[in-house]
Amino acid sequence: MICRKEGPHIQHKLKKLLSLLLCAALVLVALPAPARALTLTAVNDTLLPLSDSTMPARLGGELYVPYSVFSSLGVSASSDSGVLNLSASGETLSFSTEEGYVYDQNLNSYPSPAYDMNGTVYVPVKLCCGKFGLNYSTLSAYGETVLRITDGSAQSDSSFVSDKGSAIESAINTYKGISPSQPTDGGQTQTPTQPTEPPIPEVEEQPTQKPSRVYLTFYGAPTSSTTPAILDALQSAGRSATFFLPTDTSTWPDDLIRRIVAEGHTPALLLAADGQTASGDLVAALSTANDKLNFLTGVSARIISNESGCKQLTQAQRDALTGAGYRLWDATLDCGDDTQSAARAYATTAQRFTTTTAALVVKLHHHRNTAQTVQLLTAYMSRQGIPSPRITFGTTPMNTASDTR
Repeated sequence: MICRKEGPHIQHKLKKLLSLLLCAALVLVALPAPARALTLTAVNDTLLPLSDSTMPARLGGELYVPYSVFSSLGVSASSDSGVLNLSASGETLSFSTEEGYVYDQNLNSYPSPAYDMNGTVYVPVKLCCGKFGLNYSTLSAYGETVLRITDGSAQSDSSFVSDKGSAIESAINTYKGISPSQPTDGGQTQTPTQPTEPPIPEVEEQPTQKPSRVYLTFYGAPTSSTTPAILDALQSAGRSATFFLPTDTSTWPDDLIRRIVAEGHTPALLLAADGQTASGDLVAALSTANDKLNFLTGVSARIISNESGCKQLTQAQRDALTGAGYRLWDATLDCGDDTQSAARAYATTAQRFTTTTAALVVKLHHHRNTAQTVQLLTAYMSRQGIPSPRITFGTTPMNTASDTR
């Protein structure tokens, strides 16, 4: 039922109190545990990674998912004064997890608020799908449930289950720690086995030390399927980052390059060089890429990195690059968001944070797990008070060649 937001002051206070009480009660039962029924998430024809921190939650009889799930379907997200705004096709939903309300662009309010869980905001599936013209369904597979959200371009549910059956079974078995050879016949006694991967480490919430600052950097060409959600996550967290773009500009999506610069992030350039590459060719490649960057955004990049590390460049190459006005940077910590689940990438990175008080340059990618990793990691950094400035020309470079010019 939709009701008007306007009303007597006392009615508003009563609704707010009831909402907060409901939130407190529901969060107690929100998080799925290994012993409970699993729910996997699929977006169109893609099965998302399965973990406790990304699994949909059922609250008050409704399904909720992290808002980044909708970002991957073209729903833009922004945050203003603690209010999460989701927009698509001229429609907007504004969620306040603190106040417990949600309303649209016409100030119509709805009875399904959003909740802060697992370091991100969970939003109601039914409301968001209905508002933004999306579809959702719950499918049964291998004794578990798959929540599938689509935009109309995906194959049918039956075809999806048929095509993704092995992937669904593998995700469930991996989560439960069942090896492929372990019998699953209910009539046989199963022999306990070790999980196929080590447990996710615990994150220290009261560390004795932490980095003085963290430079968030993204390596590689942006993609339309992953980067918008990454930018949404950074914007929601109020964080700035540095994007190392390949000098091969044919891999650049022009609209995303413009958005990166427009939202205050530092555009940087990424070489693919070894010690045999002519110094003049390196400078020429950077100059060509900067011509394209300047054409798209009106700015040029002076921060650069090398795929194999700046240490692999010769002294002559580094001299030529710094002489041309560039500053050399390398990541000091790879987040691993492109090789493991978001929950594991976050936990292992946060664990590394507790081992140093130095500045860190964290390397991230443009992977399907990256947006969720960014949400978890920036939430942790906020809790620990760790700043994350963008890299600028005036920042002293950090690289494997120890070249601080």
